[in-house]
Amino acid sequence: MPGTEISRDSGATPSIRCPFEEYERILEKNPILAPTGCTEKFCQAGRLIHSAEPKVGENRPLEVVKNEAVAFLWQLWQEGIYTEERYLERRAQVLEEIAQSTKTTLVWDQENKRVGKTSIWTQSAEELRYGLRLAWKNSRRCIMRSRYQDLDLCDLRHIHTSVGMATTLLEEVTKAFNDGQIKPTVFVFPPKSVDGSGPMFWNKQVLNFAGYELEDGSIVGDPSNVKLTQDIIDLGWAPPRPKTPWDLLPIVAMAENDAPALVEVPDDLGRLIVIQHPDYPGFNELGLRWYQFPALSRLGFDIGGVQYTATPFIGWYMDAEIGVRNLADTFRFDALPEVVKAIGFDSNAYRAKPEYADIRELEDLPDYEQLRWRSRAQAELNYAVRWSFLQHGVTCVGTLAASSDWSQFDDEHAAKKGYRLNSDPYWLSPPQGSIIPVWHRGGAPNYQPKPMICRNRYDPVNSWQRRKGSTEAVPALLVRNGNTWVTEALTSFATDISGPKRRKLTESPSKEQPCTVHISYCSQGTTARTLAERLHRRLKRSARGFQVKFSTLDALDLTLVETFDTILLVASTTGSGAFPANGADFAKALGHFRHTLKVDFSRVRLSVFGVGDSAYPNFNAAAITAYEFFHHLNILPIAGGLIKADVASEALPLRMFNRWSDAVESALMGGKGELTSDPEEAFVTHAEMLRNFSEATVTSKASNRTHDGLVLLTLNGIECADMTHLRLLPTNSSSHVSRAITALGITDPQQIIPFSGEGLQQCSYKAFFTNFVDLEERSKVPSWAAEVDKNGERENESILERLEKLSEIIEPSQLTQDFRYKICLACPLIKPRAYSVASSSRYIGEKKVELLIKPQQQGRFSDIYLSALQPGGSVVYAVVPASPASFLLAVQKPLVIITTGSGFAPVRSLLQQRIQTAREWGRHSSTTHPFHTTPISLFAGFRPVDENLFHAVVHLAQRHRVIDLACLIPSNREKKRVQGFLLDKRNEIRTKLVEQEGYVYVCGSAAMAEGVQANLSKVLVGNVKQIMGERYIEEVF
Repeated sequence: MPGTEISRDSGATPSIRCPFEEYERILEKNPILAPTGCTEKFCQAGRLIHSAEPKVGENRPLEVVKNEAVAFLWQLWQEGIYTEERYLERRAQVLEEIAQSTKTTLVWDQENKRVGKTSIWTQSAEELRYGLRLAWKNSRRCIMRSRYQDLDLCDLRHIHTSVGMATTLLEEVTKAFNDGQIKPTVFVFPPKSVDGSGPMFWNKQVLNFAGYELEDGSIVGDPSNVKLTQDIIDLGWAPPRPKTPWDLLPIVAMAENDAPALVEVPDDLGRLIVIQHPDYPGFNELGLRWYQFPALSRLGFDIGGVQYTATPFIGWYMDAEIGVRNLADTFRFDALPEVVKAIGFDSNAYRAKPEYADIRELEDLPDYEQLRWRSRAQAELNYAVRWSFLQHGVTCVGTLAASSDWSQFDDEHAAKKGYRLNSDPYWLSPPQGSIIPVWHRGGAPNYQPKPMICRNRYDPVNSWQRRKGSTEAVPALLVRNGNTWVTEALTSFATDISGPKRRKLTESPSKEQPCTVHISYCSQGTTARTLAERLHRRLKRSARGFQVKFSTLDALDLTLVETFDTILLVASTTGSGAFPANGADFAKALGHFRHTLKVDFSRVRLSVFGVGDSAYPNFNAAAITAYEFFHHLNILPIAGGLIKADVASEALPLRMFNRWSDAVESALMGGKGELTSDPEEAFVTHAEMLRNFSEATVTSKASNRTHDGLVLLTLNGIECADMTHLRLLPTNSSSHVSRAITALGITDPQQIIPFSGEGLQQCSYKAFFTNFVDLEERSKVPSWAAEVDKNGERENESILERLEKLSEIIEPSQLTQDFRYKICLACPLIKPRAYSVASSSRYIGEKKVELLIKPQQQGRFSDIYLSALQPGGSVVYAVVPASPASFLLAVQKPLVIITTGSGFAPVRSLLQQRIQTAREWGRHSSTTHPFHTTPISLFAGFRPVDENLFHAVVHLAQRHRVIDLACLIPSNREKKRVQGFLLDKRNEIRTKLVEQEGYVYVCGSAAMAEGVQANLSKVLVGNVKQIMGERYIEEVF
């Protein structure tokens, strides 16, 4: 690079030299690098839009203009466009022009405004053409820039009026469109002057679909253009009637210091391509359309210190831009749900399968089924786009071709220049993912050479609002009259009133503000959130006369709830009845709310849908707590008020949810909103639950009524992973079942009960009393038992005992089929019990699992059921699908574990897994196992009778260097708790958690967990949960 005229420090390059040779080569060929927003300690490479990027429309300091002008001319010389003699001659001319045009004004200097000198210079057509092509080549978001040498310039710098911009653009775009054989072209209008903001187009693209927001909040057309559509309507445009999703917006051009000019898109350019599919006739009935070409019109070009703010750029589409993004994105046209139906999705076909009996739409299916259909729909929609463009003879490149083209271009560039082109993977990788070659190329150098394509510093609509009061020019409407254009003045109601004020004036003064439905959720996993999202979609579709807001429970602001609003809460429960993290702040504030809320809630409506697992204690505790709080505020319950769904019966409780959402919608639409009841509902749900259970054989058991014991099972069905949970169903013994059947006067145990519910029609009395009814239940008195025991003399009798007493009291003739049916309906169901897996299948063998059972006197499973269960006997089980701590099995970071009692079960599973890893590693490698450098620090509390259970695995873990610290605390008279010993090891713990970014796993009682949190907060000098975030895992029993 000759001379020293080009400075590398004009806000472009880092102050510290990069050690990579590739970067040195980049600097050799690109004298000006624009800021990317990254610093030495913060990278923005993965962001959609980078801060601190240069923008056109701003005055630059004089030295920046001179530096970039010289650097650009130097590039012309290096690329062979200019000879050295011509370069030196042109450099002198340009510097002289810049000096003569210098003015003092406000300039932007690295995102800050100050008073300074600036200037501008005039580029030749040759220079401009080369600058445009180089800017396209440098555009890190474009996959088609390998064609940059084919880019044409349409030089319109002589056009200085809005009317001229609008009419000329239409004429020139028509030529470049070339009847579908598109020539990539940039239409360049005058650059920004020193004293102005530059000419601009209001439209994001030359062709845009309008977006109309209706009174109920729904949108017809393109949601991304709602504001732009309203701005153009405010300017005076009259939309077509009736409005459709495919109305093209007129073009609005605005020259520097002139009023906007509006012109409708002519038919030849505005002809839409109907998206059809040759293999799916139903596809063609969807009415999908798209315009024939993209032509970005709000971006500008930054070339050699000159800023072009109005440069519409016509090219061609890549199929995925339309088929995978514009038409398919949920925040755009959201076409996939209808495409899914067009290619064969049929909810009725799914409902024919028992496991999907309650689905209503695609979103009700498991995620893997949804992904199957959405992926197919996405692929077929993308195919339909490409096929339809081909039928119309309009240029459209395929995703695979574009990806291969880019990859080859980048490889050839790297081979020739010694460095790769800049690229933004977020934009460059086609949305189909790994089946597209460019997806696998990984990251690219994060740099931005100039010339470049930029966003505009100023919004054109806001610019017009600011200056329209100081100009005599008025907006113009252009109308074609034969071969000439006729100009008419644009007028609109309240044209001089700004947006928010204008909208208030145009609303009817008597119209009441619509009430709001607040949908909130708190969810540890995905179930509650999924159901809340489902409710949100449903109510958005049916919303008439009300608005719908959606948020987490923590984000629900009760002070903003109005008199006639409705609150709908979907809540799951975690730990020992606590609110999940995204509802914890709300839960903490309940007491404060009770004393400070001034809102009258007596006419606010409420319904709470709880999501819980009856296999655990504190079933639906969070939902119950929330409902009781609102009940205290005298809120008006609808749709049953509080619904307690059970995921032990249904992983996604759709049957109950559908009934509840039906009732909610009815209430919102003015109906009664009553939750219909089905006497067989609970039994149908229980039958569905049983389908998920498998059988296991008891291999051994070492439990008694004094200490925790291990039960070893051999799983005959689905396997379970380490550190997960099993649901076990304490079915009734055959002798108890026989007694119950005899009490009802049934001679054939296989006799069918006259149920009508799906899944129950073939249920026999034997199956019913074995798997459905809890014959040991004593706390609940069925209605038939209450009738024969009106004095309450047999309060503590089991269901089996009550059945036998009933048979003694009533006449055999009274035991009709109908009466037996009613007795069955009134019987309480067996509830499964959940236990943590206390073993690793790698350690004790495949299909083997150990459970740590804590005995409870008269406990339905741990005492009554387990005492009768002998080795060789069978038990039915189901795997709980997820555990919040199971990911710790693969974490190779230091781990601090605090546990007590039966909370040791998952810890034992983790220790066995790591012990076995160490064993296998030692047999096949001379190096230490991967967990050697990230050992576990264990703090465990236990009863003395359970000492052997704890010590056996802990000593083995220490021997294999899985544990570096074991603090085992038996119960003691001094009542020293395990959490207290954390403070004794504060230095070791702080090192692990802070310096080594380790994890904490707490598993045990609620009291222990609270103590652990308090003491670890002291160790870290701050709230440990806030400091550690997702590295703090808590399971409370």
